[in-house]
Amino acid sequence: MEDKREKLKSFFYKINDCRRCGLHEDRTRFVFGSGNAAAELMFVGEAPGKNEDLQGLPFVGRAGKILDDLLESISMNRKEVFIANVLKCRPPGNRDPVTDEINTCKEYLFEQINIINPKIICTLGKYSTQLILDTSHGITGLRGKVFHRDGRTILPINHPAAVLYNPSRIEILQNDFLRIKGLLDSGNKTEPSPVDKENDDKEDNKNDDKEQLGLF
Repeated sequence: MEDKREKLKSFFYKINDCRRCGLHEDRTRFVFGSGNAAAELMFVGEAPGKNEDLQGLPFVGRAGKILDDLLESISMNRKEVFIANVLKCRPPGNRDPVTDEINTCKEYLFEQINIINPKIICTLGKYSTQLILDTSHGITGLRGKVFHRDGRTILPINHPAAVLYNPSRIEILQNDFLRIKGLLDSGNKTEPSPVDKENDDKEDNKNDDKEQLGLF
C-alpha cells in the first residue's frame, strides 16, 4: 500500500505541470485523480468539469454527489476507491474530449492503472469505455456488461451526470452499482461479454452523442 502511494505521489509530481496539449493553456488545476492507491475498484470518467478544474479533484460537482450517494448505497466511500479521468485538464466550455487529446493523455491514465492495479475498472460514459475496451461501440450497447482485459474486470456504466438531465437514469445506475458490489463480493467470477471491435453499433453511438452534451 505504502509503495503504491509513493509511486502515485511521485508520478503526480512528474506530470502535474503537463503542457503536451493545448488544454493546459486554460486550466486552473491539473486533475490527477484521488482515492485509495491500493483500491480494488477504480472509476474512470472522461474529463474534469468546472468544479474539478477549480479544486483539482475529480467528481466534486453535482455529478460527484450522485457518485457519493451511489457508493454509499453499496456501503462504500471514496476512501476505498480511486477516481480518475481520461483527460487531466478541462476542455474549454466542457466540450467533449477530442481524439488527439485522448491519445496524448491516455498514457497517464494507463500508468495510474498499472500502479494501482485494481481488480475492477468501472468506466463512466462513452469515452472512457471506448478507450479502456479499445472499441468503437457506444456506451448504450455496452452498459452493465462485464468484460475481462489484462486480468481485470471492466464494467461500463453511464456517467452519473446523465441523471442530472434524465432523473430516471438513477435506477439504472443503482442497479449497476449493485452489479459492482456483486463483482467485489464474488471475486469477479462473472462470465465476460464479447466485444466485436470491427462491428460498430452506429445507433448506440448516435444515442451516446445525445447524452454526452453537458455531462461534465
